[in-house]
Amino acid sequence: MELKLLRAFLTVTELGHFGRAADALHVSQPALSKQIAALEASLGARLFERGRHGAELTAFGTGFAGDAEQLVRQADDILARARESASGKRGHLRIGLGLSTLTHTPKLIAEFRQRYPDIGVTLNDLSSAEQTRRILAGTLDVGFLRLPADTGLSAFAVVDEALALAVPEHARWKRLPADLNELNEIGFIALSRVRGPGLNAQIDRWCGKHDFVPRVIQQADDIQSVLAAVAAGVGAALLPSRVRYLLRDARVLSLRDPSTRWHVGLAWQTGRDDAVVKRFISFVRTSTRGTR
Repeated sequence: MELKLLRAFLTVTELGHFGRAADALHVSQPALSKQIAALEASLGARLFERGRHGAELTAFGTGFAGDAEQLVRQADDILARARESASGKRGHLRIGLGLSTLTHTPKLIAEFRQRYPDIGVTLNDLSSAEQTRRILAGTLDVGFLRLPADTGLSAFAVVDEALALAVPEHARWKRLPADLNELNEIGFIALSRVRGPGLNAQIDRWCGKHDFVPRVIQQADDIQSVLAAVAAGVGAALLPSRVRYLLRDARVLSLRDPSTRWHVGLAWQTGRDDAVVKRFISFVRTSTRGTR
């Protein structure tokens, strides 16, 4: 059943006159009459009785009017949703994030959701390496990950990050000791290399530059376990500096060295044509401009 015919029927019903309905629809009266006749033929019953005073609904037409209104309203809703999806105002977004953006991105994403309530969001706490793999595989839409991004991804910087030393609250150091080997007295908690290859590579570079070999006494498969172990006084850990906003019962010491620094940015698959992804990229780019 054509929506065009249903709209013609409802216009005649509302105005009660074929001539006025034809004017409202910007068609000739004979053309409108053919449309109504076609609809009646498809339904197998008459919809209007014509008289000197206009067009009156038949009993069948009166009963059909409610269904016709519902069908047209549903079609309009579907069309509106489709247009919103095509413009990036409706849909779903799968976002990856890591430790360095846990204090930054939640508020940003909340603002995005407030502005676009018809876009659902799923958050995934993943390493940069895993985010990269999933974005390239198409199972993650965008990710806040360590830069530079791999081949096949486009990205821009969002926050600056640096390596820091987290020590238990009871530790005697208030600043980085001149002899780093002192830190091996309490030992280190390390994130597994599979879980954090980028962070571990950063740690290796810094340790290599300072001829320091940390004594690892415990490994963890997730960053939350590392934070918990440091807070519990088990040992120290080399972590992104932004843990200072998440780590209680511990002290975070800055490492004032250019080799400790890196950028975290928003990345997505190059060339991907998705209106929701494009809208989120534009939102983040505008919202974070000049905040680094």
